[in-house]
Amino acid sequence: MWEKDIELFKPSYVWPNPAFHFRLYYESDKCRTFLIENIAHNWSWLKEYRHRFRENDFFFVQLGWYFDEHLVQECNHIFEILGLRKDRFMFMFPDFSAKTMFEYFGFKGDIVNHNCFLDENLFKVVESEKKYDAIYTARLAPFKRHHLASKVENLALIAGNTSGELIKDLPPHKYINESHLSPEEVILKLSESKVGLLLSEFEGACYSSSEYLLCGLPVVSTRSHGGRDIWYNAYNSIVCDANPDSVAEAVKHLASQKRDPFRIRDMHISLAKELRDNFIQMHQSSLRACGDNSDADDFYKKNFRHKLLTSENPEFSLIF
Repeated sequence: MWEKDIELFKPSYVWPNPAFHFRLYYESDKCRTFLIENIAHNWSWLKEYRHRFRENDFFFVQLGWYFDEHLVQECNHIFEILGLRKDRFMFMFPDFSAKTMFEYFGFKGDIVNHNCFLDENLFKVVESEKKYDAIYTARLAPFKRHHLASKVENLALIAGNTSGELIKDLPPHKYINESHLSPEEVILKLSESKVGLLLSEFEGACYSSSEYLLCGLPVVSTRSHGGRDIWYNAYNSIVCDANPDSVAEAVKHLASQKRDPFRIRDMHISLAKELRDNFIQMHQSSLRACGDNSDADDFYKKNFRHKLLTSENPEFSLIF
């Protein structure tokens, strides 16, 4: 099934630019901890630098997209063909489904949905007149399935940057941004909306989803794979079928309800702290394995960064 020749093997997807999503998170004379995103994406880097990894290097792997069984098997094959140590790669699973699939192949990790690394202080509940029944913050890409909002009344759209194919037909809307919006402008538009929309079927945990919740908006989401639904409950969301009628009906129902925005926000923050603690405990375990007595919790609090993994660095040789 899989090519065993390293030089002939080609993953399903490799990062398209020379920079690598990579960050040195922690370093001491006993241990180094790196944050990376995905495995197959970074095939070229792993192939070139694997022989330079040190005995006490640990790699914490964020999963930025939905992994089906085939992609998990591909990841396992990459470890086999490159001879990578699974006990040195700690996976931050977006949900229990991903955890179950990866653990079947012997991978280690815990539930650390990467949305937990959003800085809640950058988002807030703003009391404002509601102008829109729903808002959809999404790239104008086909997988975002804007057409499912075609029957939603009083719709606002915020279109982010995208690459590749763009959708041509947008659903009827009362607002769409004509240029890039600042974070403050985005928060204002969210505050003017009653409901946040999430309409993709496959992607990652989707930062927009958590941004809605941190700003106190309840969410209407279609059923999805990739991890965003770990944040949803009966109070803060409705998960509906993927058709325009179901989406419109769910929006109408939530828009007519009075949901406490501060309760919605607090629910998200509470779960985020639990998931961050999973990461901290994994890091603490890696430190202990190296005989490093540093406090992982204290280090995290002093070095927290919005989204945690935010650098792209092509200069691998400076470290390895």
